[in-house]
Amino acid sequence: MAKRVFISYRREDTGSAAGRVYDRLARLLPKSNLFFDVNTIGGGEDFVRRIESEIGRSDVALVFIGDKWLEPAHPPGSGRIWEQDDFVRAELRAALGRPMLILPILVAGARMPKPEQLPEDVRAVTGRNALPLRHESFDGDTESIVAAVLGVSAKDRAWEDKGTLRTKIGYGVGGAIAAAALLLVAALVHFWLLARPFSASIGGPLTTLLLIGGMTCGFWLGLRYEARKRKFR
Repeated sequence: MAKRVFISYRREDTGSAAGRVYDRLARLLPKSNLFFDVNTIGGGEDFVRRIESEIGRSDVALVFIGDKWLEPAHPPGSGRIWEQDDFVRAELRAALGRPMLILPILVAGARMPKPEQLPEDVRAVTGRNALPLRHESFDGDTESIVAAVLGVSAKDRAWEDKGTLRTKIGYGVGGAIAAAALLLVAALVHFWLLARPFSASIGGPLTTLLLIGGMTCGFWLGLRYEARKRKFR
C-alpha cells in the first residue's frame, strides 16, 4: 500500500526545497497521497480541522525547518510558532498527536530548535531524529529522505530499479499484441455491419498505416504500464 505523506513548510523559508522533495516523491507515489500546500484549503474552511483531517489519513509528516522557521511574522516580535493560528504549529500539534512517522528536515544547515524555543504542545518535535537537506548533496540527501518515507533500506530502493530490457520488451510486445487484437475485433465488427473489409472502406495504404500506428501505440502503452507497475510495486 502506498504511503500518504503530509509536507509541512513555510513558503518564505523552505518552499523551494520542499517543492523539490515533493517532485521526487511524486515520481514514486500518487499525487493524491501527497498533501503539500495549505493553499489548497478553501476560503472559509476551518484550517485546523482540514489539517487534522489530512494528517489523520497520513502515514508520514515531513517537517521542513530552515533558518527562518522561527522568525516572527511581523518583526519585532516572538516567533510565529508561538501564535495560536500558525499553520505550522497546527500541523505539528496534529502530527504529534498521532502514531505516525514525523521526520524533521533541516534545510541548508539549519539547526533543530531548542525545546525552550517552542510552545509546549509542539516541543516534542525536537526529540525526533532529523535528516539534513543540503544544496551540495541534495540528491543524496533526498534519497535518504525518500527511503525513510517509504521505509526501505538503501539496497531496496525501488525507484532505482530501471527494469530489465527483456521485461520492457515483453510488456511492449504484449501491448502491441493487445492493440492488434483490438483492431482485429474492430475489423470483424466492421465486416459484420457493412459486409466489406476495412481496406474496401478506407483503402489498403490507410489500413496498413492504421495497423502499424495501433501496434506502435500498443507497444508504447505496454512500456508505460511496465514502468508504472515497477514504480508502485
